Amino acid sequence: MLFSLDRRRMLLGVAATLCLPGVRALAQASGWPGRNIRFVTQSAPGDAVDVRLRELLLDLGPLLNGQTLIPDNKPGAGGVLAHQSVLNAPADGYSVLLANATMTILPAFNRKLSYNPLEEFTPVAVQGLSPIGLAIPASRPEKTLDDWLQWARQQGDQLNYGSVGNGSVSHLYGFQLADDMGFRATHIPFKGGTPGLLAMLAGDVHYGMYDTFSLRPLLNKGGLRVLAVTGEKRSRFLPNVPTFKELGHAGYDRMGWTGYFLKKETPVEIVARLAQSINQVNAKPQWSTKREQLWSEWHDMTPEQLATRVQTDAQAWASIVQKTGVYAD
Repeated sequence: MLFSLDRRRMLLGVAATLCLPGVRALAQASGWPGRNIRFVTQSAPGDAVDVRLRELLLDLGPLLNGQTLIPDNKPGAGGVLAHQSVLNAPADGYSVLLANATMTILPAFNRKLSYNPLEEFTPVAVQGLSPIGLAIPASRPEKTLDDWLQWARQQGDQLNYGSVGNGSVSHLYGFQLADDMGFRATHIPFKGGTPGLLAMLAGDVHYGMYDTFSLRPLLNKGGLRVLAVTGEKRSRFLPNVPTFKELGHAGYDRMGWTGYFLKKETPVEIVARLAQSINQVNAKPQWSTKREQLWSEWHDMTPEQLATRVQTDAQAWASIVQKTGVYAD
């Protein structure tokens, strides 16, 4: 009877230990991935980001136990629908978010947001980086930033700039440029990048701060001119265009980016495994070629390095949102 009682207590103790969160997480991570993984993106089906995601998942699957990796498109609401889809799923590594730099703007821009993406997601890996370029119509005579700024300061309140929408990177950078450089400009939000770029090409919009990924088609056709780009160094795809930093203008280090995130409570072993696998795929020569076709840049970035970029960007964007006085609500 004594033996049975002791054995019973031992089994109960083992059971209780297995119920501890840390032990459960370790067991969960050791078997991951054991089924299909969903990759949620705010991109619409068929756009460039979506197409590249689908291609990447084909290469990534064999590194993740041969599991099927399923793209799940949740466009709309500035990425909120995609974010919420992942947040509503368990933190088990089977729902992955592909987000972009707008994530770092949302907390400041959308004051009624029911969650904070900076606190509720864990950064995993970066997929692509794109400098933001100051673009003007190629029909303008100015060839340098200084010459164009001299002209812009003489236009009174006649200038305008386009963006992909309120609260976007292009909106906030367009505002920052005018605010920093001492000229006035009216914001014209468009639904997406193409309408605003075509309006600039037609001369209806005077300038725009767009990522080089979006500018590429019209730059190749000679319709637009880029006077400066953001980032710490020149874009390898626009080697003759200086950075704002080179020209003596601080505060233009932020770039456009896409990256992978997991729900915050996901075990660190799963985060590390997914990060290593994604970086391994992106380091392949064929993926360098794919990125060159879209003027997308990449370098191996740890989850910690991506987290630092996210937090730094968010702090800068919050300050600019406050200056604009424009909010989602």
